[in-house]
Amino acid sequence: MIARKLEYLIALARERHFAHAAAACRVSQPTLSAAIRQLEIEMGVRIVRRGPRFYGLTEDGERVLAFAQLMASGCERLHEELSDRSRELVGTLRVGVIPSAIPLVPNLTVPFHKRHARVNLKIVDLNPPDVLRSLEDDSIDVAISYIDEEMSRANRTHPLYSETYALLTRKGALRSDKKQISWEDAARLPLCLLASEMQHRGSLPAGLFGQVSASLPHVETNSISALYSQVRTGAWSSVLPRSLASAADTNGDFEVIALPKSAKPIRVGVIMPDRDLSVPLAEAFFRIALNAKLSPARRKLK
Repeated sequence: MIARKLEYLIALARERHFAHAAAACRVSQPTLSAAIRQLEIEMGVRIVRRGPRFYGLTEDGERVLAFAQLMASGCERLHEELSDRSRELVGTLRVGVIPSAIPLVPNLTVPFHKRHARVNLKIVDLNPPDVLRSLEDDSIDVAISYIDEEMSRANRTHPLYSETYALLTRKGALRSDKKQISWEDAARLPLCLLASEMQHRGSLPAGLFGQVSASLPHVETNSISALYSQVRTGAWSSVLPRSLASAADTNGDFEVIALPKSAKPIRVGVIMPDRDLSVPLAEAFFRIALNAKLSPARRKLK
């Protein structure tokens, strides 16, 4: 379909790199390159200046790009007009959310409710391994979870933020005014940790749990409230996603100390099944998320 090829061309002009454009369109690089060549055949002109890498568009290519952008803008306006004229959405939207993203959910549900006031929201707390299964068996409509290769394979995804970690302690427990602590120093503390199934398998530095297990007695729990209670005693600290660490410190009982960022940040985003017939409520929620950027440290939209 020519509209899809024009979409590929817009992405290529924006990214100025075939592989990056293909990733943005969620197709393979050969698929995108073949579509651009087919567009050149259909238009009867050379569109891309080819070489070992992307060198830009030809003069004719710039004209085709301008038409493609005009067409995309027109389609967007038409979609908005049709949406405004369509029947008000009603029903229940089922949103699966991983534990670390729970404090940030209101940043999406509040604007969604303002726009679709007659829609009920059912928020389901899910551990990361359960999210993909729940999408596949249709027990949730949309999810806020970790985005990795497996999750992106059969779903539409949009990243919201990269997860960072922090050390949560009772105020004054460490008797230090450090603003940041190393992973090695954190591992030497008595820790209360979230159970591994509640976190992304690649989010913590390799060996952290092993270091803790080998050196000191520690607590592991699948309850966030139980974790907060343990840390509040001052006997334990915790290594947590920044969103959960910040959510704990509402009355000044805790200190949140930064940990070094991971070399390979873990992205958290909104996810919905990539199907020919999507759920209108999920589509509406996904559109809200497209305009949102969440800050785990402040729990506010940027």
